[in-house]
Amino acid sequence: MLEQGFTLGNALEFLLMNFKQNDEAVIESIQSELSSGTPLNEVLLKLDFPSMICLQVYFAEMHGRVPETLKYAGAQWKKTEELKEKLSKLLQYPMFLLLILFTLLFLLHTFLMPRFEALYTALDFSPQGATAWLLSFLQIAPLISIASAVILITSSTVFALHFKRQNPQQKITLLMKIPILSSLFSLYFTNLFSKEVSHLLKSGFAVNEVFLILQQQTMHPMLKHVAYMMNNQLLLGHSVAEAVTVIDCFESQLAQLVKHGDASGRLAEELFIFSQFCETLIEEKVKTLLSILQPAIFLFVGVVVIAIYLSVMLPMFQMVGSI
Repeated sequence: MLEQGFTLGNALEFLLMNFKQNDEAVIESIQSELSSGTPLNEVLLKLDFPSMICLQVYFAEMHGRVPETLKYAGAQWKKTEELKEKLSKLLQYPMFLLLILFTLLFLLHTFLMPRFEALYTALDFSPQGATAWLLSFLQIAPLISIASAVILITSSTVFALHFKRQNPQQKITLLMKIPILSSLFSLYFTNLFSKEVSHLLKSGFAVNEVFLILQQQTMHPMLKHVAYMMNNQLLLGHSVAEAVTVIDCFESQLAQLVKHGDASGRLAEELFIFSQFCETLIEEKVKTLLSILQPAIFLFVGVVVIAIYLSVMLPMFQMVGSI
């Protein structure tokens, strides 16, 4: 709508009338905010848009590419929602199987195992070797499942609370220590930094002005912290490439690319191309992880089912063989 000549106020008013038909208070509030000069990123934040989209719009209002950024942010949000839906569908059946498996283990442990033990006592039979191991597994499997679930939930909650209390540098250090997640975070952060710095440089801002703009935003504390650190390096007389090497969450190629871009005078263009490259790598890595996750769950379920079957049948075979 902006590209077709609508003003920002008219465009938002039109959209709000269609998507919030019975919420005139919201429309009036947004109109009032725009009339008083409130930036679009703050308006979107009040409409409960994701902070990452609001951050992109904040930068767009600085470099002037608002329509283009809105399109890009919408496309990325759509990709994210499609990925969430895909992950949900991908995990629905395996999680259902895990639930059935746990129920089966509980029933075997509660009802079947006591009868087997009574039968073994009556026949004076003692399971040996792999059979004894499998029966022990069947007895402790429900407890292991419950303990694992409790440990997983507790550790995740503790980690989330601990992570929330950390300052930006501590958060970066912590994320870079976690296998798999560290590579994804590095690509994500490099992509974000490269893309936004590229747009700001293309709009005519000097490098030191770019870092000041990054420091002024409040929606991404880690990006603000990194910009502060890099700006300090520039004040000490270091080049941008040298400042990049101080930050441990960037991809290793970024420093070399910045050095090459400075030398060629096309730093903005090269940063944008590199951001697209990082984005492609993120998508490939996520697809790879998803393609591994479901088969891994199926394999685990299959192994446990086979173990249950053998733990029931092998003692029977041994008792028959001992008669």
